[in-house]
Amino acid sequence: MKQSEIIFQLLDIKENVPLTPSDMAESLTVTFYPKHKSTPALNAFSESLKAAFSRMGVTILPFEESLTEQRDKVRPGIVIIEQGEGADENLAIRMVSSLYYNPIVTILDSSPPFPKSPSLQEVLDSIVGVLAWNLTHVPIFLEDDKWTICTMNGAVIECTGSDSPDYDILYSLIPKLSAQVVPPSRDDIVYRNGLPGAEERGYGKFVADFMTAATIWRNNGLMLAHTSIDDLAYRNRFYKRIVSKYLDHRTGMSYGFMVKQLPTDTKPAQPFEEVPDHVQTAMNDHPIQKNSDGTTSVAIDLFEKKWIVNLPDVWLLSTRSGCNKTDLDPQKDILRLGLHKGKITIDTPPKSTPKECRSSYDTYAILAHAIGNITIASILLSVDASAALPHILQNDGLSISHWHGYPDKEFPLPGYTIHGDDNPPVSCSTPQSAAYAFQGKINAVQNLKTDLASYRGDVHIEPHHGTNISGGLSLTETAAWVDKMHKNKKRKGVLVSG
Repeated sequence: MKQSEIIFQLLDIKENVPLTPSDMAESLTVTFYPKHKSTPALNAFSESLKAAFSRMGVTILPFEESLTEQRDKVRPGIVIIEQGEGADENLAIRMVSSLYYNPIVTILDSSPPFPKSPSLQEVLDSIVGVLAWNLTHVPIFLEDDKWTICTMNGAVIECTGSDSPDYDILYSLIPKLSAQVVPPSRDDIVYRNGLPGAEERGYGKFVADFMTAATIWRNNGLMLAHTSIDDLAYRNRFYKRIVSKYLDHRTGMSYGFMVKQLPTDTKPAQPFEEVPDHVQTAMNDHPIQKNSDGTTSVAIDLFEKKWIVNLPDVWLLSTRSGCNKTDLDPQKDILRLGLHKGKITIDTPPKSTPKECRSSYDTYAILAHAIGNITIASILLSVDASAALPHILQNDGLSISHWHGYPDKEFPLPGYTIHGDDNPPVSCSTPQSAAYAFQGKINAVQNLKTDLASYRGDVHIEPHHGTNISGGLSLTETAAWVDKMHKNKKRKGVLVSG
């Protein structure tokens, strides 16, 4: 079984998920909405986009054929391409069947509305403002010498060659349309309310780590602050309600996260050839097996061998989705997230409710990283008794941090592998992001081959999105490393944050 299929099964992701740009293109169906505005630039780009889609195997439906039988909505699963800024009553958002499964691309004949020399926060706020005003998921801005793709996670992708845009369409635009940004449904999460908070459970030193790290992120401004939906401009109250519904009634959007994977009793993996014959037969038929003690056995290929890894429940302390990650209230903003008995589980903080503790847009990626950490630690216990990672996980747990920037390869992190910069640039909370986190982590260790004893974690680059740092550093140490790297690059006149 492929590594991506393993993580999809463990996270109960059932849909067929394309992982390469060409497969994403062939899985995609689009329709071009009736034009709101016609200019030479808009017309030329739309025709060029349509021709490129056709060459790449994207299914293009005439608008009338994209509608439901009632003729009042576009069918779910179809991407809508809007040309120009429309009047309130004519926007495509009024005809979607699903806010999540009808992505809207709006092509605008203008430059992005950024102020001069903008900060990262100003860029993000400007993009979110465009999304809220036009009720679109992906605006594309056309200029004389380039075209720019923007997304809700703050990505700004400048593309050239609008007369022949195939490369940018295939490797930048299509992944953002094929990989749907949908956090786990509330119905798929087990909420447990009224349990002791992190400090009451004895995790006081971990909470202190969160608080110190938050201060570092706040002072350097690299973990972007909360963008309140109340501060955005809307055409009317109806459109504000649409934005609120799309965000699952969050008060706004926050970016980045901090997670502490709690100490885990990790068992050494068993070489496949050493387990009994009946176990080999069962694992060959079904590489993921539920055990009577509540754990899960998984067959994993690594270091040119097959292993049986015993996965216990996964538990983490995590910043609450939507909170200000740089100004935390531990009693409200630090929850316990887990994969418990095969179900995503959230233990709410003492001062929060299940309604306030929505699944993060990064939940799949976070859990994939945590499962990957246990998997690698288990195998390393069998391969090299001196390996650092398993003992750190068992005794002190690991950390996972995400910020909307990228590592400087001239500023290495000892003991950490780097992977992901050649992955398609999908957004957060996509099944693809979980697959790339899990398989990238395992492949990076496979390619390491030597120095397993000093392996402490990985740096997972998510193109057009940011970076996940997962491993033995504390949250404070991670934030301090990013801060030092950022200051080093600023002195050289280069910005490492995206």
